[in-house]
This record gives sequence, structure tokens and C-alpha cells, in this order.
Amino acid sequence: MTQILNNISPQPINWFKDGALPSPLPEQAELTKTEVGHLALLAQADLLFLIAQMFAPPSRNLQILLKIEVPDIKELLYKSKLPEPDNLAETYEQIRQEAQQLNLDTWIAEYNYLFEGNVTCPINESGYIRRDKGAILADIAGFYSAFGFKLSDDANEKVDHLTAELEFMAMLLVKLVQAPDEENAARTTHDALGSFSFDHLGEWLPSFCEQITKTSTLVLYQDLAKLLFSAWNGILKVNQLPLPEGVSLNSPEDEGTPYECGMA
Repeated sequence: MTQILNNISPQPINWFKDGALPSPLPEQAELTKTEVGHLALLAQADLLFLIAQMFAPPSRNLQILLKIEVPDIKELLYKSKLPEPDNLAETYEQIRQEAQQLNLDTWIAEYNYLFEGNVTCPINESGYIRRDKGAILADIAGFYSAFGFKLSDDANEKVDHLTAELEFMAMLLVKLVQAPDEENAARTTHDALGSFSFDHLGEWLPSFCEQITKTSTLVLYQDLAKLLFSAWNGILKVNQLPLPEGVSLNSPEDEGTPYECGMA
């Protein structure tokens, strides 16, 4: 879906892959405060990568991914330091079970209804914003270029697609860990993370999640919206990133930003 340049791994832990950690990790008590903080950032990145995959077009491979039980999902969430990790884990488990009970054709039809063709709710930022869309896309592309992030050559998504924006935000979390031991390098990445989340995801993700909750006939997508919104809000909170005006940490309700979602 995306390519990470400069030899930056897009999946620093792969905590969820195959339902097991790639190698034993020391107990948290043995880690330094800095190492605990780095592990939290990497766990947050993995969670965003996982959620991004779940918003991809439904396929047998996606169903298989969600069939894999993740016995350490709670450990990932606790290591991430996000609020209410048990609730996040419960929501993920509900999504996993719903995916196995769902007919794939029904799932594909709902995805197309929500996000494709005469869409009910666009899955691109530019589908929500009435301002100059060219300027929005150019600004996103500028962020990507500055940090060596680009869509893969065979990707069908635009730069403002939800999965691309989530993966870029995850990459910035990884970059925070990999930043040289210089205050300015970490501050630059942290500032970019805050600016991108505030100016882009913050402009449409809350309304996107709310619209899915209101319009989708599948509980799976309602729970996906809940997981996405909770994870994004939690990442903003624990990393002290700016919260868009009018967005509550407790609900994905919008309070007046001009969106186009639902007007198709």
C-alpha cells in the first residue's frame, strides 16, 4: 500500500502478525523510562497499521487476517499506554468475530455502498472539505515528501485516503523512536505529527467515524469506526498532540465543520 524510504521499517514490532510477538520482550519493569516510552510509540504505530488494514477493501486475505486470534492484543494495548485498553481490546475482538460470521459478498457490498461509486461516506479527506481541494492534496503530499513517505506504484489510493494518512501517522510515531539523540530532531517530528493530525485527520476523521456509525448496516463497520476513533483520540492524548476544536475525547460528534459526507 505504501513504501517507506530511507530504510525505515513500516512495521516496527508486527505485534499482531500471526498472533505472536516476533521475539520475547523483557518485562516492562526491566526497561528504562525511555525504553518504555519508545515501546509505547511502536505499539501505537502497530495499532494504526492494523486498523488501516481493516479499512482496506474486503477480501479473503483480510478475512483470514481477522481470523487469526491475537492473544497478546491486550499486552500491545497496555504497552501502548492508550486510555481504556480493555475496552479497545474488547472492540477488536468483536470485530474479529464479526468478520468470521460475515458473508464476504455482503461485506464487499457494504464497503462499496459506504466508500465506492456513489458513496455514502467518502474515505478520502477531500471528500469532506469544501475548501480548495488541490491545496489540501498538495499539503498532504508535502508532508509525505518531507519524511520520505510515498504511495506504492501499484496503489489505487490518493494521498488523502484514510489508510495512507493512518500509515503516515504511524510512520511518524516510528520516526520519533528513531530520531537521533537530539532534542531538535524529536521536536521536529513531534511537531509534524501534531500538525498533520490536527490539519488533516482532525479535519475529517471524527465526522467520518460518526457517519459510518449512523449509516452502516453492518455492526463490523460500526465497531471499526469506534476502534479507529478511540485509538486516534488516545494517541493524541498520550502524546500531548493538539485536539481539533469541537472534537470530544469521548464521542465522534462534529460541532459545525463543513463536511460533504452524506450529501452524495
